[in-house]
Amino acid sequence: MRRTQESMRKLPGCISYAFAETLEEPGHFLVVQQWRDEAALEGHFRSTEFAAYQAGIRGLLVRSSELRVHSAEELYRPFTSAGDDPQFDE
Repeated sequence: MRRTQESMRKLPGCISYAFAETLEEPGHFLVVQQWRDEAALEGHFRSTEFAAYQAGIRGLLVRSSELRVHSAEELYRPFTSAGDDPQFDE
């Protein structure tokens, strides 16, 4: 997984790429990734790195994998500091 993370992070348009094991179900991993745009994500799916990852993991899966793609306009969520929020006034 570390080798895959490193090779994926070098692909054009990759902002972040990391594996995470769920706390509720040990042995269940998520791949959390962020790409510059849809074209970069599509390039990732066509890459030799992705093909090698798929071939290497195929025999290790106990169930089929699931893909969910989320798109966001902004990478941050603005928030109000406690000093600016009337509910925190004393």
